[in-house]
Amino acid sequence: MVAPMSTAAFALIFGSALCHASWNFLLKRSDHKTAFLGSLGAVSFAAFLIPAAVVVSIDGIGTRGLMFGAVSALLHGVYGLSLSRGYQLGDLSAVYPISRGMGPAIIPLAAVLFLDERTSVTAGFGIALVVAGIYGIHIESGGLRGLSQPLRALSRPATRTALVTGALIAAYSLWDKTALDHLSPLTLLQFAMAGHFLILLPLSLGNRGSAIRGEWRERGGSILAAGLLAPLAYVLILVALTTSRISYIAPAREVGIVFGVLLGIVFLGEGYGAWRVLGSLLIVAGVLTLGLAP
Repeated sequence: MVAPMSTAAFALIFGSALCHASWNFLLKRSDHKTAFLGSLGAVSFAAFLIPAAVVVSIDGIGTRGLMFGAVSALLHGVYGLSLSRGYQLGDLSAVYPISRGMGPAIIPLAAVLFLDERTSVTAGFGIALVVAGIYGIHIESGGLRGLSQPLRALSRPATRTALVTGALIAAYSLWDKTALDHLSPLTLLQFAMAGHFLILLPLSLGNRGSAIRGEWRERGGSILAAGLLAPLAYVLILVALTTSRISYIAPAREVGIVFGVLLGIVFLGEGYGAWRVLGSLLIVAGVLTLGLAP
């Protein structure tokens, strides 16, 4: 019987969360975010090309596998576009927690609306915590004016883009879960990374690819680091899944939301730190509650 959560699983989850928040931090710090993320995808794809090719040669890949992989690539590519746009418009400490927290909250809502499922009171409370956390992230000062600020923030392009990114995370998470019935995790990872560079890099080729060349010239090391951190975050989660239940692992990994907020506040000098830390903690609490809900 697999234990609910072992010490090793906690270590793997925290490692994965830190890797994920770190590559998002490196992406936010770039000048041409589409070019950076497309290059990141190319590095990740190249790094795991040989192992993935070996897996495919052993397991094979059928027509359905190719179809699921192609759709996954498309979803991840569009998600990359939305994520890049969000970081172009808004702070890491605001966009990252909203986009990461919205996905787990949307999935049970979608199940109720489209699959005629019923959600528990615990799940409803978890969703409410996520919403409260997103609200708190947009509080910029005390008093009634500060508390009403989040209502106006919903009209900001950065907030709307972060919400779209969260919806795309929910979409590719649900799709990839089914895709794993036809593809190995490593092969699916390759499709996802291919989606990033096949969709994002062509959009960065204007002016003879100056954006791509500029990012490699100024941040080549960051691209290489992010290109390894992104798949490493995924691999660590896969290892953690061998030691504990997915119902505990999946929500617990969102502790990276707090890491992302702290990176934005401490290293990028983003404001409203206390409210954003509080909001991110509420989002993590909500996601964990959703993961434990019956």
